[in-house]
Amino acid sequence: MKIKLSLALFLLFFTNGFAQVTSLNLEYNSVPGVGCHSNMSACLTSGSQPESGAQIIVDWTDGSADTMMAYMSPNAQSCYAFEHDYSQPGVYNALVTVTSGTLGGQVAGSQTIEWVITSATNCGFFNVISLLNPSTTFLSNVPYDVTNNAGVTTTIYPKDSFGNPYYTELDVANTPYTVSVNDAWLTNNGYIQTSPDFTINSFDVTGRGENVPMNVTLECSGTGVTPNLEVSFASAFQFIAPIEKGNVAVEICNISCGNYADAVVKIAIPQGVTPDLTNVANATFANDTVTVTVPFLSGCFTFGFPCTFAGNTPAGTIFNFYVEASATGEQDLMFNSLPFQTTVLNSYDPNDKQCNLPAIIQPDVQENLIYTVRFQNDGNFPALNVVVRDTISSNLDLSTFRFINSKHPVSYGVNPTTREVVFRFSGINLLPSGDDLDGSQGFFTYAIDELPNLPLNSEIKNTAYIFFDFNPAIITNTTVNTNAYVVGIETLESDEVGIAPNPSNGDFTISASDAGTFNIINELGQLVRTVEITEANGNQVKVENMPNGAYFVTGTLNGEVVTKKVMVVR
Repeated sequence: MKIKLSLALFLLFFTNGFAQVTSLNLEYNSVPGVGCHSNMSACLTSGSQPESGAQIIVDWTDGSADTMMAYMSPNAQSCYAFEHDYSQPGVYNALVTVTSGTLGGQVAGSQTIEWVITSATNCGFFNVISLLNPSTTFLSNVPYDVTNNAGVTTTIYPKDSFGNPYYTELDVANTPYTVSVNDAWLTNNGYIQTSPDFTINSFDVTGRGENVPMNVTLECSGTGVTPNLEVSFASAFQFIAPIEKGNVAVEICNISCGNYADAVVKIAIPQGVTPDLTNVANATFANDTVTVTVPFLSGCFTFGFPCTFAGNTPAGTIFNFYVEASATGEQDLMFNSLPFQTTVLNSYDPNDKQCNLPAIIQPDVQENLIYTVRFQNDGNFPALNVVVRDTISSNLDLSTFRFINSKHPVSYGVNPTTREVVFRFSGINLLPSGDDLDGSQGFFTYAIDELPNLPLNSEIKNTAYIFFDFNPAIITNTTVNTNAYVVGIETLESDEVGIAPNPSNGDFTISASDAGTFNIINELGQLVRTVEITEANGNQVKVENMPNGAYFVTGTLNGEVVTKKVMVVR
């Protein structure tokens, strides 16, 4: 199976001056982020007396566990290997607990380590650096063509693991593989591959390809045919309610060699947040969107701005942002957008559930709902384990469930029959709010799509049940999102707005009976473009180079909302 690993930083020690196991540290033996085999080491340090039999217990959090006894001399360090394969995809936080035999079974330490299982098959991988000479710059997101022993070629983009790119999901039985940079990508971006193709003849037991070169070198061969923008970095940070301020930072790169593009960057700003664009050139803010134009972009451009928001915003509130970059003529849009978020810091955090969408949602759009569950320990003793049970509405598509993030390491599992998702914070040690306000709070966020073609006025309800250790459930509020039109606004079905051709191959013309501003929205409810129809352009405007998909063109004419759907199919 293929695994993605990231180290959970939570560490809890119970130490004693005579405790023979004085520390525990978990280390990855498998490559973090990819591979077939879960392999880690539990490293122990002993005290001034010999350890008569420390017990290492590994709860893999999938219903299985391993135990090992450790005998150590005084003041020694020893590491003990544990291996495990998960049979189902999911996020697992293995909980490792160590007790001291010398001290009669006293707990000496515990730690969690996270394993994210994304697939049970195709677990071969390789790591190679795409190096641009003579500048020795590392190029990210470079696609490689991998041809197996049957002559089948697959184009693979890298996956990130702890900052290192890995090319994954290869069947280890289909060797040899011939590997080269994708020719179309090279041509479009103005590069040539100057080092030879390489061959993978075998994989080791962890799934790593053997005898793979350290890097593949590229050079500029002129000017890229088209611009190729990437969102290389986006972050919102230090949103502190008492000072009513936060910050956003974004970096956009045009990786097409020698290409200069007039780039447009749009950042969706959550409700309640106001950006200060005083120090950002060519920037505007309208309709909850920051738009920054970057003329003649070659290489990378970094900008940031402060934000203000209400000082009574509850602690733990999640502000969701979304950045998208575009340039005329661009064809490769794979890395042009990136969602990012931040958590508000404040002095109060309830047990509740939030949804990113308003109570009334668009009935003509298949929405993507983002839920955040927040919890807090208001007792007088740490909560050792927290479990949250969340039954997914039958109006949501369970197959699109996607975990986003959490404050603490969490394991989760989805039951397709009962539609219940169970989130387990094993060994969380959530402190009482009276002792540590921040340490008493936790949250997690996930996303899921609604089912297509839901009937008008259909409701999506969701409630979470939070269990602290063996206590009764704390029941959150119920979120309700209704597919309906806002009262007082009509969607015109007349011919006041026309779209032709429809379906389209990516180019179409919007015409209207009067001048107006029209937004083009994708199936996720995200603003793609804004166009102005004026008398000067004959009350029509041509839209070009739209990617495949369904779009909604919406605007206001004579005080009424008009919405039209257009399909782009190539």
